[in-house]
Amino acid sequence: MPLWFEEWFASEDYLTVYKHRDEKEAELFRDLLLQTISLGDADEILDLGCGAGRHVLLFAEKGYRVTGVDQSEKLLEVARREAQLSGLHATFLRGDIRTISFKRQFRLILNIFTSFGYFEDDAQNFLLFSNVEKLLADNGTFVFDFLNEKYVRKNLIPQSLEKIENIVVNQNRRIENNRVIKDIELQKNGTSSNYTESVALYSYETILTHLNRSGLYVSRMFGNYNGDAFDLVSSPRLILLCGRQKL
Repeated sequence: MPLWFEEWFASEDYLTVYKHRDEKEAELFRDLLLQTISLGDADEILDLGCGAGRHVLLFAEKGYRVTGVDQSEKLLEVARREAQLSGLHATFLRGDIRTISFKRQFRLILNIFTSFGYFEDDAQNFLLFSNVEKLLADNGTFVFDFLNEKYVRKNLIPQSLEKIENIVVNQNRRIENNRVIKDIELQKNGTSSNYTESVALYSYETILTHLNRSGLYVSRMFGNYNGDAFDLVSSPRLILLCGRQKL
């Protein structure tokens, strides 16, 4: 039986439902990172869980050498097509972000826009951090962008209904067993289909503990894509800039 993200990300409707994602917000986040992290022209960037390549292409626009990794061949096809149409050079590989390996290390590694916490087993989720520690250059930065647990618990919207192009999208959200679960019903051309999203809800303290256990430390934190300071209660995002611990 396929995992929820294997089924959902392979569907024709996924990109339509998430078409509203704010490109200007993504550009602001890219610019924030470039202002915060000093990158050289020869430095390479790795995006683990790149999806359809939105952030990969934004960094490629600035001339950086970027590699995107994702498990969804469907989304990678979209990313490759968009790169070709835009005249941008980027590498897209299908792989498991927990275990993929390279013969080189990267100056900047990204895991952003909640591309984490999909597995039911905590140990499987946190394998990402151990793999990042192996892939990150000694002077590199790992950017981890995730949900802020306390904010989500306080501000979760239980239900929403909207029409996106020709699809009526009904979403019901709940927190169950420390996971944010979203049931998605799509109605299109008289037929309906159903999908589920399920993401583990980890506290700030838990994430820091597992980063440290994996040999990573936090050097800076933001609470949103504008670069505002992180607040444990009011920040919608938990954005951590991490380096490798020195032996």
